Parts: sequence; structure tokens; C-alpha cells
Amino acid sequence: MNVLITGGSGLVGSNMTSLLQSKGFEVGILTRSIKNIAGIKEFLWDIDKQQIDKNALTWADHIIHLAGENVGQRWTSATKERIINSRVNSTKLLADALASGEYEVKSFVSASATGFYGDTGDVEVDETAPAGTGFLADVVVSWEGAVDQLKPVVDRLVKLRIGIVLTPEGGALAKMTMPIRLGIGSPLGSGNQWMSWIDLDDLCRMFVFAIENPLSGTYNAVSPQPVTNREMTKALALQLNRPLLMPNVPAFVLKMTLGEMSSMVLEGNKVSSVAIQEEGFKFEFDTLDKSLGHLF
Repeated sequence: MNVLITGGSGLVGSNMTSLLQSKGFEVGILTRSIKNIAGIKEFLWDIDKQQIDKNALTWADHIIHLAGENVGQRWTSATKERIINSRVNSTKLLADALASGEYEVKSFVSASATGFYGDTGDVEVDETAPAGTGFLADVVVSWEGAVDQLKPVVDRLVKLRIGIVLTPEGGALAKMTMPIRLGIGSPLGSGNQWMSWIDLDDLCRMFVFAIENPLSGTYNAVSPQPVTNREMTKALALQLNRPLLMPNVPAFVLKMTLGEMSSMVLEGNKVSSVAIQEEGFKFEFDTLDKSLGHLF
């Protein structure tokens, strides 16, 4: 089977490629420029110009859609526009291209995000919960709306709403561990905001699971045990053998420093993964202690 990945050179995509190849899949990526990567098929696309090499769609049995601008940067008006357009326009390009010909794509598995739910406080939510409010929720609603346009042109459509991905290679975990390593780590704001997380290995396995099994619809890609920001900070400090001596970082300081983007760390959601588990997916790293022990 051939798997075509968008965003294949990113953190999740590169790890996904290794897992797919280890399971015998052929992997291809959509890229702006051919890099002649060994063992990987490369096809050109240009999201801004809405152009794609349709040989990629002829070749692909399955598509994993990860492309999207990093949300972890200050939210200026221009940045917000790039964050939304990178997701919506890349999806539109794929939907329009697939609708224009006779292709046999068996499954289309798209990344989404738990930002869909907004700030849920202490209420646990599942896939039936309505969209929340705020910029990230608005992004995901637009993103998933674009993904839904693919329903008529693929056999199976799956959306995985991804939580905070834990990996020492970058992303949120690297930002959280740096101050702890320096001895200035502390919970953010109240520290009571929920963090629905997933180990990178489990996330990659979940995408492959969605390809290999007859899934359709929306699933939360989070571990079974969300934690609060305070619990996450304490667990990281224990893992790194560093003390937590500083008081909580006040919310107003984060708002002054990060602007609107401070909502990413001051708000949270407690998200259920029961639906994907009922489909038969089993987490290797279902607790934070297991994940951190594995990652470090």
C-alpha cells in the first residue's frame, strides 16, 4: 500500500514515515521542492497557486494530511491568516484535485486539534461536544469544514483531534522543560487548566491504525489520562530531578508577554479518548509517567 503524506517533513510526519516504512508501506510526500530523499516518493504541490502533481493522487492508496502553519507563534493578524489558510487552502487543493478525476484513495486521515473544544474548564468532553470559542476553535471549525468536502471523493474519511504532542524533539514539551532545567520552572496561571496530551509514538500509531482499520468520522487523539498544568510541571521536574522553587507565573504576565496566544497556556480542555479505544486502539503510553519515562 502507498501512503501519501502532507506535512511529511515536520516532526509528526517524519516519525510517521519511519513507522509506516517499518510496517512495509511505501511512503510519498507532497513538497514544494524535490529534495531526492532516499526511500521516499516526492511529488510537487503549491498551496498558494492551488497546483498539485496529480500523479501523487494516482499513486496514493491512502492520504495522511498533516500540513499546517505552526500555531505556537505570536498571533499577529498576518500570522492568524497564515494559520487558517495553510490548513483550509491545502485541504481545498486536495479536495478539488480528487474531485476532478477517477482516483482510488481508500482512506483520507486528517489531523485536527482539540482546540476545537475551546476552554472546557473541568468538564470532560468527547467528540459529540460542540465547538468552543476563541481563535483556535475557529481555526479547527474552518479546517474540519474543509476536510468534510472530501467525503464524496474518498472511501473513508477520518479526523483525529490531536492534543498536546509529547516528544523531546521539539514542540510543547521542549518549551515546558527548558525553564525547569534552568531551575525556574513553575505552573502557569492557576495551574489548574487541563492538558490533554499524547505521546508522539502513540499518535503515529493512531494514524496508522486509522489506515489499517475501517474507521470513519472524528476521534480524539489524546491519552486516557489528561493532567492539569500543575501536575504536568511537577511530573517533568521529578523526571528531570529538578526542584520547583518559583511561584506560579501570573496570568497577567503571560498575557502581556504572549498577547492573545496566552490562551494556549492559560486555557485548557479535558478530552476523552474513549471512542478510539472502543474501536480497538491500545495506548502504549497511557499515563504521563510511562510517556515521560519513555521520552527521557
